[in-house]
Amino acid sequence: MPNKKSFVPWAAVFLAAGGGLVGYATYAVTGYDIMPPFLQGRQTWFVDMYDAQFVRAYEKPMDVLPEGTVSRNMYVKNYDRMTDAGKALTNPYLEGAELAEVVEMGEWNFQTYCAPCHNSNAMGSGPVNDMSDGKKRFPVPAPALAGSASIISAAGYTKGYVYLTIRNGAAIMPAHGWAMTDQEMWSVTEYLDTLEGVEFATFEPEPAAEDAAMEG
Repeated sequence: MPNKKSFVPWAAVFLAAGGGLVGYATYAVTGYDIMPPFLQGRQTWFVDMYDAQFVRAYEKPMDVLPEGTVSRNMYVKNYDRMTDAGKALTNPYLEGAELAEVVEMGEWNFQTYCAPCHNSNAMGSGPVNDMSDGKKRFPVPAPALAGSASIISAAGYTKGYVYLTIRNGAAIMPAHGWAMTDQEMWSVTEYLDTLEGVEFATFEPEPAAEDAAMEG
C-alpha cells in the first residue's frame, strides 16, 4: 500500500500514461494510422498498403520496352484456320526481307517450341511422345510435318492454316501465340517449306453456287 508521499509521483505516472494513450488514440483515429510516428519505418511488418510507397497510375511516365521484347498489346487480326479467310492468309513479313534470314529465324523457333513434340527433323515422334519408359505423356503423338508422312502435304494445308494452328493451337496442341511474335510464327512456316516432303497447298476459294450452276 503506497503511503501519502508516494501517491503523488504514482498519480503523475498514471496521468501521463493515460494522457499518452488518449493522445495516441486521437492520432490513430484522426490519422488513419496505427503506427506511432517515432516507429514508422522501423517495424516494417506494421506498414500496410496505406503507408507503403507507391506510384499512382499514370503518375510516372511508362518505361520504354527493353530491346528484344514485344508488347503484349501489339494487335494482329486473328482468323479461324478453318475459314477461307484463314486459309488464304500469306506471310506479310516477306517483302523486303532476306528469305535465308527468315528461314533461320523459323528454324530457331521450330527447334525451341515445336521439336519437343514434332521432333527436330519435323517427322514426328519427338521426346514428348517417347513412350519407352512406359509413361504416356501425350495422349496422341504429334503428326509428322515433313518427310513422306507429312500431314501438311497429305491434308493440303496452306501456310495460313499452319500459321493459325501455331498461333491458336488445335485439338490437343497448345497455342503458341503467347511465346512467339507474329513474325516468328510466320517464319516457322517458311522454314517448314524448305524441308523434304513438305508441299503447302495454294488456297483456291470454292466457286459460288451460282457460278457452279452456270458452269454445269
